[in-house]
Amino acid sequence: MQTEQIKYELMLEKSARILELVGSSKEDALSVAESLVDAQAAGHSSHGILRLIEYANAVESGQVIPTAQPKIISERGAVVTLDGQWGWGQIACKQAVDLVADNAHKFGIATVSIKSCNHIGRLGEYVEMLSQKSLVSIMWCNGGPNVAAYGGKTRLFGTNPFAAGIPTGDENIVIDFATASSAEGKIRAANVNGLKVPEGVIVKADGSATIEPADYYAGGAILPFGGHKGYCLNLLIELLGGALSGAHPSMSDSYGNGNGTVLIAMDPEFFFGTDQFLQDVNQATGVIKNAPPADPNKPILLPGEVEEQERTKNADGIVLSTAIWESILELENQLLAR
Repeated sequence: MQTEQIKYELMLEKSARILELVGSSKEDALSVAESLVDAQAAGHSSHGILRLIEYANAVESGQVIPTAQPKIISERGAVVTLDGQWGWGQIACKQAVDLVADNAHKFGIATVSIKSCNHIGRLGEYVEMLSQKSLVSIMWCNGGPNVAAYGGKTRLFGTNPFAAGIPTGDENIVIDFATASSAEGKIRAANVNGLKVPEGVIVKADGSATIEPADYYAGGAILPFGGHKGYCLNLLIELLGGALSGAHPSMSDSYGNGNGTVLIAMDPEFFFGTDQFLQDVNQATGVIKNAPPADPNKPILLPGEVEEQERTKNADGIVLSTAIWESILELENQLLAR
């Protein structure tokens, strides 16, 4: 696979320009672009600038209203319900972060759910923001049906990611994973780059195994991760993400697309105090990090460390496939020609 090394600033400029060309304000375009480029720099190309093609198509189809702004539709104590109004999901989630942080510092624990919310990107971004505010957080969302039930072959569930942020006072722990065997974006990236996917990730429309990403787009389905256990977690997020947000579960007749999102934040100060919390967390993570690895050349890592390593590696330029970069430049030219 041929690759390019692109400066962060150039990638951000091109991404923001594309988002402005499809109708976003300069401020919103930059905010969404930062989320995409940061995901790319952290090694998550599935949530990186490749999404710009999907986003431009979503604006053209009317799924995304690029000028729409989220609004609060319900606020009862520490529980807020936000309506994304089918604008950019990243804009709604960043407002949710601010709201949940303010209420968590006030009440000790707080929740924000979001309806009418388009693709929100990488959940780890938002829980990391909260950990930087010394808050513990958990987050999940459901999405359009593309994952089969355990033992099934038809698309019923979203990839339904789960994330958690745990402050440590230093490098915070950021847990973020799809409860499917793969995020759809990773399959998309493999398809664009002419790569295979691992065995056990997707099935064809008839339920037979395959490693060809194109088979997913020909009517196949993604499998849950971890067999029946991953299926249970995926189901949990589907029901709670859909029903608590007002977005509805994806197999419901009332589901209308997008990510039904729930974000919960907790202030350790309201429990046994922040100092005690950090002492416990740091002592435990220290033991984990100092445990002998099975392979001396591969030290034990904590969630979030891989992303930090990727950011360091990409500091002088973000490496991505030539095919993806050329597709972004072509998209910009197409939009400029309109």
